[in-house]
Amino acid sequence: MIKFKLHLLLAILLGLGGITSCSEHEEEDPQYANWQIRNQDYFVSTMQKAKDSIAASQQAWGNDWESHCNWRTFKSTSFSSDVAGDITDSICVEIIEKGTGSGCPLYTDSVRINYRGLLMTTVNSLGDTVNTVFDHSGLYEDFERVFNPATARPVTMAVSSSIRGMATALQHMHIGDLWRIYVPYQLGYSSTAQDEIPAYSTLIFEVQLKAYCRKGSSLPEWN
Repeated sequence: MIKFKLHLLLAILLGLGGITSCSEHEEEDPQYANWQIRNQDYFVSTMQKAKDSIAASQQAWGNDWESHCNWRTFKSTSFSSDVAGDITDSICVEIIEKGTGSGCPLYTDSVRINYRGLLMTTVNSLGDTVNTVFDHSGLYEDFERVFNPATARPVTMAVSSSIRGMATALQHMHIGDLWRIYVPYQLGYSSTAQDEIPAYSTLIFEVQLKAYCRKGSSLPEWN
């Protein structure tokens, strides 16, 4: 009887171990495996692409390179421009459309923008490509309707209320600009998860600046 009970206990423990192993295996979603390292590598490769494009344009066009290149890099305004810093002290930007405005918002200004926030493209356990939109202005999350004047619903926000990477980009934008902004997790939410945003996420923002106003002023009504 004692031997039987020992065998039964061993079987139960092995069964529990199997359940635990199975649960742990099920929780290993390949979409988020090695998330921090993959996001670091993704940002570094995107920044290198931006730098290579800028260098090629500068070599070909000299001081007129900005007219022939849609990439920009900007050091975060939260760091001193006199210190070299790390690659993750900066953002990189792909210009989708160039605006015609002359000035740029200040850190203390308020802005009106259309925008989408995305994670880097991933592949889920079924092998499907996933483009996670974690936030957006307006009623719809697809690019066309977020930025189409007929369906867009811009939002108003203070530059100072946004994460450091977004705040840096906004201070370089002109009215009418539509940018795709790549933000390293160090200038985003860092090691803290936010709703649909896992910790250590490189953030991608598509942002169109519609208007801005200085501190103490107000933006005109949107219609």
